[in-house]
Amino acid sequence: MKKIFINEIFKLKDFKKSIPFTALGARTCYSSGGLDYLLNDPRVVSKEDRAKFLSKLGNYKHFSVFSHSFAYKDLTELDEELINKYLEKEFLSLPKNEKAKILALKISATHFKSEYNPEYPTVIGVSLRHYLEDLLQYDEREYFNAFKEMVKYDIPVKPLGSLENTTLIGLIKDYDGYAVFYIDNISRVCTHQLVRHTSLNFSQRSQRYVKEDENQFIVPPSVKNSDCRLENEEVLKESLEKVFNNFYKELERINYSKSEMSEKILKSLSRKIDELKKENLLLKDLFKIFDSLSEVLYDYSVYKCKIKREDGRFILPHGRKTTIVVSGTLKWIKDFILKRTDEHAQWEIRNIANQMKTLLEKEGIKF
Repeated sequence: MKKIFINEIFKLKDFKKSIPFTALGARTCYSSGGLDYLLNDPRVVSKEDRAKFLSKLGNYKHFSVFSHSFAYKDLTELDEELINKYLEKEFLSLPKNEKAKILALKISATHFKSEYNPEYPTVIGVSLRHYLEDLLQYDEREYFNAFKEMVKYDIPVKPLGSLENTTLIGLIKDYDGYAVFYIDNISRVCTHQLVRHTSLNFSQRSQRYVKEDENQFIVPPSVKNSDCRLENEEVLKESLEKVFNNFYKELERINYSKSEMSEKILKSLSRKIDELKKENLLLKDLFKIFDSLSEVLYDYSVYKCKIKREDGRFILPHGRKTTIVVSGTLKWIKDFILKRTDEHAQWEIRNIANQMKTLLEKEGIKF
């Protein structure tokens, strides 16, 4: 079967309304700032800076972020000769409408995460990622020129609504639709569950490139509400204090306190030792103390020992806060919501799914 080049079926302008979502997703990966910061970031809102930024990502072949831009096309709008190019001889005598149906099926079968629905048999939905990946194979020069063309499209990002820590960034209602969400202040435990829904697309804040200094973690409600206290478990308490004190003494032994950052780390560790000496520590206190210890070790590794952040992050708990951009066709967004609003889903991802559902319902999307 002939390879179908999406760049011959779609044009860059077909994606113009959603190109900024790719920039927002990409900046989420590399920034510690919140949504307000990103919506004022020139690499997201300035068409010139955005084009340069996306060009750099294109140069690195960082294709995943371009999945947040999506478009549909009725293939009967194409020139019939182009449709014929991708069909076998036995189909060429069919009416154009029938040939468009066959081509739509071929694209859906050969392009992962394209969208085909028998209700609209001549329509196919693809992402900007599909377009760019095929364009690179088709004509490398045209591939790099495509990023220069993006400067033509000055489309602002205007969020449609927010609920708690979820924001609906963009929405296509045509055919099977497409939605883009920005989700902040959730744990990596939650995003590990989210990304199992492989029909969706994700861009998550990176621990390889973004500082983790003072990025507090999520405390589960069951831990917050627990009245379990460290009262009689003196052996445990003594063991905890010993671990902290030994690390503190080791830092002092190597004469660590020579810089402002070193002093900051030592003082932070000293405060945690003092907290452990308090009476009747609650379970949530212990969670916070150990998160703080992981941060001390992270700072020590990265700033003193010059370990790369991508390796220093191994000490961080997966309950740390993170940010993620999630996008997908409404069919698959609804599939996610159906499964994760179930009472058996864990509390955090269930909250996110309910927020997404409410935001979509406010935009007239029915469930």
